[in-house]
Amino acid sequence: MLQIVLKSYNYYQSKIDGNIGPISKSALIAFQSKNKITADGILGPKTCSILLDRNNIIGSVVKISNEVLYESDISKYSEEVEDNQKILKELGLYVGVIDGIDGPGTKRAIKTFQKKAGLLPDGIIGQKTNEALFKGEDSYITITDSISENSSVEISSADNIPSNSSSALDLRYYNQNATCTAGYINSIDVWVPDPCFYPVIVYRFGKIAQVNSQNELDSYIQARWSLTKEKVYSSIGPVVTQNYIPGVNSPVNGLPMSPSSNNSIVIGIKNDNNVRARPQSGPQDADAVVEVLVEGGMTRFINIFYQSDSSYHGPIRSARPTDPTVLRPLGGVLVASGATGGLIPEIIDMGVPVITDRRPEYFRISTRTAPHNLYADTKKLKSLAVTKGYVKSSTPQPLFAWGDPSVINWSNNSYLNLSFSSQTRTTWTWNGKSYVRTYYDAYKGSSSVNIHNWLDVNGNQGQISTTTVIALFCEPYIHPLQLPSVKTVGSGRAIILHKGKLLDVLWKRGSNLDPFHIIDKNGNELFVPKGKVWISLVPNTKQPSFG
Repeated sequence: MLQIVLKSYNYYQSKIDGNIGPISKSALIAFQSKNKITADGILGPKTCSILLDRNNIIGSVVKISNEVLYESDISKYSEEVEDNQKILKELGLYVGVIDGIDGPGTKRAIKTFQKKAGLLPDGIIGQKTNEALFKGEDSYITITDSISENSSVEISSADNIPSNSSSALDLRYYNQNATCTAGYINSIDVWVPDPCFYPVIVYRFGKIAQVNSQNELDSYIQARWSLTKEKVYSSIGPVVTQNYIPGVNSPVNGLPMSPSSNNSIVIGIKNDNNVRARPQSGPQDADAVVEVLVEGGMTRFINIFYQSDSSYHGPIRSARPTDPTVLRPLGGVLVASGATGGLIPEIIDMGVPVITDRRPEYFRISTRTAPHNLYADTKKLKSLAVTKGYVKSSTPQPLFAWGDPSVINWSNNSYLNLSFSSQTRTTWTWNGKSYVRTYYDAYKGSSSVNIHNWLDVNGNQGQISTTTVIALFCEPYIHPLQLPSVKTVGSGRAIILHKGKLLDVLWKRGSNLDPFHIIDKNGNELFVPKGKVWISLVPNTKQPSFG
């Protein structure tokens, strides 16, 4: 817990491992010195008391132009900050340069947004501010001059940590009638709880802990523990296929593979979908593409390669929580450019190996600026993955129930509009041969019919197209690392497009080990047409339109 608390004040910057070694002791001494306590590195009652007094704590900060910032925030590029700046600019609150740096202008814009959303304007983007940003103007509240005695309006901090002040306490866990004292570690290193605080159980990745004070609870929540126990699903097993031979047909799209295919392992490469990343290189060569929601209401692609390859794939960007849930049933490897701190170990724990920022597999191109200039060669990536022992199976299971279903009774269809957020919408249009992609991007402009092109190494371009579109409507949530994500375990609506026809059915999945089962309203399993496939994981809060 000491490391967690010191990290929350920006004194401890290393890994949270519970081992109180030289780095932790140095951080504690720095904290004691700054807060005018005897700097002896010993966690005594006086140090404990001040550590838990968030109202009067002196954090590790510096001043820039009258704005207080954490040292680690200054001049440090952050992809999340860049995405938040775009949202704030779209809302008319940020007027600076989109540079991904959490400077004074960004802080002011965040505070203004927090005021409009009824949150404590502390300039820090925590879980509630992140959720509010995701909603945009829909999160704004109307404040009247007077609030009646019976009003239930509550304006509270979204992210900041409650202090010992009763106005900041979560009264669900607090008995104000008891004699209250701040919890502390006594002289024999035993935690003495606050008698007012009802014990609370917190959860994280299957682990359970009991906390016994508001400040301890705040620290656990900051360390990405949850008050909600994770829902447990049971695997429903593999799918049944039709006219499909393992090792002959591709598990990724059901198509027959060439005997000379480089199908040693499945890799999924993260592909940026930022304005400055288009046109991308990779979607036109991939066996399947998965589109997922990320921060700022934008999307990114996971381009899946098994029997196909590309020597020029990019731009590559960072991993997100949804990525491994799609690759796990294929025994796939995730290829990305880093991730938010703590996410990659979580992905690896799910059984999905991660390759990130390697040379010579990765390379930078000179025609684009960082971070939109990182590319890779899939053959080299596959070879690296095999060398590292990442192959789980020589014949991965099919991702869907591939087959040759008759589509005669499906509905006639010429287009499908999918909305990922107020910032991003995509349209798939049947042109008689395939489905072609157009899009709306609020960061690009007001047009809803932007042609989405791909670009190859020789400069050739073409409109992104696919044989089959599968839209899976999934429950959205905010990951503990404050990352917008969707749940791919459970069930939901599914829309399949193929040969100018549409099927509106359901999907289900019991665990991340399972493929996606497509079923009708009576629970009967259905086959999915073989062919290059584009899989859109759409928040189920957004309704599609088609005709």
